[in-house]
Amino acid sequence: MKKRMLALVLVVCVLLCGCTPLVEDDEILEIYASFFPIYAFLDALTEDVPDINAHCLVQPQDGCLRDYQLSDWDLYLLASSADAMFMGGRGLESFEGTLFGWGEQGPVISAILYNLDLYNQDEEAVGEDASHFDGPNPHLYMSVNGAKTMLESMEATIAAIDPGYAHLYSRNLEDAIKGVEELQTIIEETRRAVEGSPVIIMNEALYYVADDYGLEIDMVFERESGVALYDSELDACIETIEASVSKVILIEKQAPQVFVKALENAGYTVVRIDILSDHRESEGFGGYIEAQKNNAAAIRGAFTNN
Repeated sequence: MKKRMLALVLVVCVLLCGCTPLVEDDEILEIYASFFPIYAFLDALTEDVPDINAHCLVQPQDGCLRDYQLSDWDLYLLASSADAMFMGGRGLESFEGTLFGWGEQGPVISAILYNLDLYNQDEEAVGEDASHFDGPNPHLYMSVNGAKTMLESMEATIAAIDPGYAHLYSRNLEDAIKGVEELQTIIEETRRAVEGSPVIIMNEALYYVADDYGLEIDMVFERESGVALYDSELDACIETIEASVSKVILIEKQAPQVFVKALENAGYTVVRIDILSDHRESEGFGGYIEAQKNNAAAIRGAFTNN
């Protein structure tokens, strides 16, 4: 089996990409991604590359990815088998500091969002009242242009980790970008039909979606993924959003049905958007593309049917 050696150029490239130093590996590379959106891009880049296994560390999540805490099993997998770990960073993973804290004793860690432009990136989330809606928004993968830049960042890093197959990673990047550009065509067609329409958003990941489709965010109602509101909290929510000029709400796909139904009964069109947190590893990059196509159809339907 081909031996992978570390060269000076690799050290420089890995450091520029936000990685800890790489250790030498003489067998199959085991590469992990934190959450499904990161894994989907890793899956695209490693397709048909020999001597590498790609894994999604965290199982599907209905709740907010930013709240996820590593389990003992997660830590065991990374400590015992991981050669490298791709994550978003910049607040996407609550455990970022833990992994970087391993230093040279742990796997290569690449936090790919640090060199990329994020929504609200110049604002800091500080104080006890700060929420996930404050500060840099790490859900860049929800944006079609964000997907391109994340793929490019990851390809540069993985080609540095495994330079012998750099040509295959480059080829896979080209193929993945083509897939994203086909998706972009669909999004742009939908944008022409809905651009300028006002919306209410109820999930932090949906800033990027509204931007891609040219939707005007008239109101943001802050809540966490997968959380329903009941009784007085529900009444307060509806009273709050009644101040908006919009009757269309964007919310995560896995929002509790009882909450969605209550909003619909109050006269709102609720558009469930796949925020890519509850997919399985087996769906891979194709699952990412399909989810985004379904999002485009849901958005177009919400406005063309009203």
